[in-house]
Amino acid sequence: MGFGEQLRHWRERRKVSLSGLAQATHYSKGYLSRVERRQRKPERLLAELADDTLGADGKLVGAWVMEFGPEPMLGPSAGGEATKRRTFLKSASTAVVVPGLAEPNPHVDAVARLRDALVPDSPTKAEDISLPAFGRAVTRARRDFTAARYAGLADDLADLVPVARAATDPAGIALAAQVYHLAARTLIKLSAPPYAWVAAHQAEQAARASGDLRAIAEARRDMVSLFHRAAGYGKARDLTAKAADILRPALPKASPSAWGAYGTLMSTGAIAAARLEDRHTALSMLGEADEASHRSPKLVLSAGHVVTYRIGVSIILGDAGTAIDHARRIVPEEIPTVERRASYFTGIAEAYTLWGKTDRAVRALLIAEKIAPTEMRRAGPRRVIEDLLHRDPHSNLSGLRALARRMSVTL
Repeated sequence: MGFGEQLRHWRERRKVSLSGLAQATHYSKGYLSRVERRQRKPERLLAELADDTLGADGKLVGAWVMEFGPEPMLGPSAGGEATKRRTFLKSASTAVVVPGLAEPNPHVDAVARLRDALVPDSPTKAEDISLPAFGRAVTRARRDFTAARYAGLADDLADLVPVARAATDPAGIALAAQVYHLAARTLIKLSAPPYAWVAAHQAEQAARASGDLRAIAEARRDMVSLFHRAAGYGKARDLTAKAADILRPALPKASPSAWGAYGTLMSTGAIAAARLEDRHTALSMLGEADEASHRSPKLVLSAGHVVTYRIGVSIILGDAGTAIDHARRIVPEEIPTVERRASYFTGIAEAYTLWGKTDRAVRALLIAEKIAPTEMRRAGPRRVIEDLLHRDPHSNLSGLRALARRMSVTL
């Protein structure tokens, strides 16, 4: 049997409908139906996700490799036009509701413009731009992201997406993958995960077409982040592990930036493993991230970056004291990016909250707000603020209630 027949076999064996598989893998029902009928060539990513969802124990991935060839992530993609995932509906809300805490999105216009660039209503003509100019624009976009200037970055990326779509040579396609990757990360930061799936999928397509190791690692990290955000922790952890198996052999000859991308992928996977209480895998992935940080440009991944993830893993595993110990081992000013530096302080705030040291938690949150106000509007920091308010509804803690008002957090 070919892959399509195998997919139908396992789906029916597990009594999973096409709609159920679409919901689990974020591929549309129509696309899955065409794959099963051999009318579309499936992506390797679908094989991985479906294998995990249907408990096929590697047989679906093996069927894909037998039919379409090995190691597709490191070579050009032959998958054709981009697949529209179930969550790519343009009518989807730009706000996400977190259980018990609504997360407002004050950047609706910026999100809408980037969304329309990613999924245009009609063909758009790209601005005529040279490859060096395109590269400089992508570098500026990366700097804006690390500085947490997300709303303005969304506007700039909306202009770069048509350029990315028009890229044809390998170098241009690698830059295009970076544009889509930055779009996915920015849309996550702006609380618009349905459209982040659009960008993440396009990043994956461009990365595979370019064969660029950095782009491949970044695109896979986007998928891991989105599955993690959707509480698909098992998929996020397993996608990280499978990507590592494919990418690791190519790392000895990789560029420093590729090492950095690999390290951030491992760091994100470690958080998902911790959510599953898989301490061994979480710590192993953090160890790989730490090794990668010594080979990476500091702006991409530094030892300070990895510490922020170590703090997060310790908090998830219920060890606030260890989280604080990790925090004390570095000077926050040594974390080179604003985005990660703010995460460092919000992590400390969460640890101190769990530890019952609420005054220190509030102080850390106020520092994080000063560093990157946009980061404070995300679900994690706002949840910490809400937790502090619940612990003491009549709190006189300096600055907490004013901070809660600024972040639109109410009891």
